[in-house]
Amino acid sequence: MRRLLQGLPGKPSHPPLTDASIGAYTVGVVMLVFGALGVEEEQMAHGSLLAISFGLLLAVPTALTGLLDWLALPKGTPVRTTATVHLIAMVLATVLFALTWGAQMDGYRDDDVKTLAVILGLAAEGVLAAGGFVGGALAYVYGVRVLKRPHTPVTDALRPTGGDPEVLPEAEPSNPRPVSGRRPHSS
Repeated sequence: MRRLLQGLPGKPSHPPLTDASIGAYTVGVVMLVFGALGVEEEQMAHGSLLAISFGLLLAVPTALTGLLDWLALPKGTPVRTTATVHLIAMVLATVLFALTWGAQMDGYRDDDVKTLAVILGLAAEGVLAAGGFVGGALAYVYGVRVLKRPHTPVTDALRPTGGDPEVLPEAEPSNPRPVSGRRPHSS
């Protein structure tokens, strides 16, 4: 079951889920702002709540897949510390989006955008962006769940196992290169 939730080597489940939830949340906040500015307020009042609702629904599988990835990281390492900061930021953002949703519920019924929802939504979006920035470091600095196989043929790279049928998610390295990003000098 864990393998199914986490995804396969080179094809992790967490990143695409984050993209979908970030998109939904961002659309919701943009609609709140436009509605507050008087642009199609009734439609924005409804659309914003629906978009944020979708983001909140996606929060469950997104958090679960992220938690499974976090549990696989070695304790006491910089990558685990970075992942912990990411986890805390994303939980805070989710709580703020849930509060935004609650603040906008009356606006949905009344066909208007609530000021508190705009304020909470903008705060949530800021925390979401910061948490996403930290999460990006996990992939692009530490290489978490990344298979670095630049010479793999395209047809093999598109296979669910990333071209290596022997690689299982728990066997893949979480940090295949030095943290500095530099490769050792060859003599």
